[in-house]
Amino acid sequence: MSAINPVFDAERHCDAMAPALGLTITPEQRPGVLQFLGVAAQMATIVQAAALDDGGFDMASAFRPGRPAGGET
Repeated sequence: MSAINPVFDAERHCDAMAPALGLTITPEQRPGVLQFLGVAAQMATIVQAAALDDGGFDMASAFRPGRPAGGET
């Protein structure tokens, strides 16, 4: 079975997601938004291509804001 790798369409993605996120993108903003969506898509391609070791995933410790348990300041 081969992986499906559709070509990212920044304009189509922008048109679909802006209303879903409650965003209004003006005509003046649109070129910049499309440019950065394209950059984000390229970055995602690089990240997705990185080999990961399935056994190497460890849970991170939980962040709990406030003073340490020992009361140090």
